[in-house]
Amino acid sequence: MAQEVIALRPMWTTRSPRSSFFTLGVNAYMDLAPSADARATYYDKVAASNALLDRRFGGLYLTLARRLGHALGMPARYADDLARPSCHIWTESGIPRTAGGSIHFDLQYQRVLDEPHYAAATGTVSFTLPVRLPAAGSSLLVWPAFTYPEALTRLELARTTPPLRIEYSLGRALVHTGHVLHQIGPTPDISPGDLRITVQGHGIVVDDELVLYW
Repeated sequence: MAQEVIALRPMWTTRSPRSSFFTLGVNAYMDLAPSADARATYYDKVAASNALLDRRFGGLYLTLARRLGHALGMPARYADDLARPSCHIWTESGIPRTAGGSIHFDLQYQRVLDEPHYAAATGTVSFTLPVRLPAAGSSLLVWPAFTYPEALTRLELARTTPPLRIEYSLGRALVHTGHVLHQIGPTPDISPGDLRITVQGHGIVVDDELVLYW
């Protein structure tokens, strides 16, 4: 899949020019959650984005839904009104070398729940599937003792608490609720030509089905 993503370089969206960070497709946490005009920044772009991604990665999406559904014990599907899971892309110069990224919970679903047909959701999922990693690897930093919403009043304490480091493995998804405090892990040693490409996605549980999106 990594070569396909690279071939789609003209379709990447620049998210931070100074850090060489890109995405492929639209996503809820950047294009929906911060926006006052969700229709223009997210929903109106979903159909074209999904059509492109389905043409290129349709087989991956079938496998991903099947395996996530099996692992979580419920049917998993995609919703045509929400963006497909897709990629974070960090080129060599932008791959984080220090733990300086945002320490956060995944709360973008709160805007998705504004849509009446998702308002009764009973659970959340977040996942990262690495498809290309720097030679020295990459990781997720997590603070298991700090969960949403209870930890909202203890975030300063979390910043002084050492995190747990979970190493990524190619082709193996890391799945969690999104309600555990986490942060992108650093890769201190960067080699020429390194790329960090991960498939990112979320899910909400609606009527005992897992609806996958990004």
